[in-house]
Amino acid sequence: MDLAPSPLHLLFAGVDTGLAETLAAALGARATVRAAGGAGEALAALRAQAFDAAIVQPRLEEGSGNALLGLLKREQPRVIRCLLLDDGRDAPGLAALENVHRLLEPPLDADTLLTALRAVLALRQRLESPGLAESIGRIGRLPPPPALSLELIRRTEDAQVSAREVTVLVESDPALAAKVLRLCNSAMYSGGRRIDDIHTAVVWLGNLTLRRLVLAGEVFGGVRGGEAANAHAGLRERSLQASKLAARLLPGLRADRAATAALLAGVGHLLPEVRTPWAPEPGESVEWPTYAEAGAYLLALWGLPEGLIEACALHPTPALAGEAGLGVVGACHVAWALLGDVPLDDAWVAAQGLEAERPGWTALAAEVAADTAAAAD
Repeated sequence: MDLAPSPLHLLFAGVDTGLAETLAAALGARATVRAAGGAGEALAALRAQAFDAAIVQPRLEEGSGNALLGLLKREQPRVIRCLLLDDGRDAPGLAALENVHRLLEPPLDADTLLTALRAVLALRQRLESPGLAESIGRIGRLPPPPALSLELIRRTEDAQVSAREVTVLVESDPALAAKVLRLCNSAMYSGGRRIDDIHTAVVWLGNLTLRRLVLAGEVFGGVRGGEAANAHAGLRERSLQASKLAARLLPGLRADRAATAALLAGVGHLLPEVRTPWAPEPGESVEWPTYAEAGAYLLALWGLPEGLIEACALHPTPALAGEAGLGVVGACHVAWALLGDVPLDDAWVAAQGLEAERPGWTALAAEVAADTAAAAD
């Protein structure tokens, strides 16, 4: 007989305490919900009790939702951080993107919320399992963290950072800067305009696109010469295509996160032992990870945001993400499926009510493929 999962402990912070009461009634015994009107009250509650997740509204009685989410990220990183958009405007969500695991849109459905939170917790449990750590530990050499990309992401979280500052940072690695310029001048990104220097790239492409190209150059460009280098270059090109597809599939607030997630989803293929697993000794029961799990574990080691780790781990199996409709994981799945690297999950497409979108997806894939072919000519 299966035991019911333990109830989750949720903190609701916002001006609409009536919504917290409605949520508690809908969840029943499956979760406890504690309401806090302001940031100070919420932080006091979090320091006094362990919570699984915080659902935060942009407007609080005291303080701001984004500031509270930033504090949670630093002080309580294990708490799943959700921003509940409450007025239809994009600005609060854009400001908070770097601090949240999930953006929630009204009306807030209790079952959908619970499924999404349990999906995050289940993924954490899998990535923190001793068996997975032992399997990854057998790999001879893990790719190093993309230090320049991580610093670039940190710097560009500040809206006031100047184009000159970004330029100086990228140019601090001349070899990488050269790779980025080659990518900038592909037909996929240049729009027919010649880009001769990093400063022009920053101005022309913007920080978000530029940092994805830096990430692609740094993560997939570490091997020189031979079949491995060709394989890495091929993976980089497919990853950039998937990135562009994902951003088009999920426009608006989540486009950049979807694009970055799709860019990194195939990173597990950088580990040759994942493609050709080691032969375990007789009697050993270590489970070898899939490339998606191995890639997610690698992203976790690098310290990347949990939302990107989740998308990497679950993009072959989007139903496990617990998203409603097409979310970041789903866009990542569809993008890589359109490239032919993973099979499209037809049952998930039907369950999410996305069947009518398929012709548009096919047309979009053809458009991106044509852009890529033009870039190769």
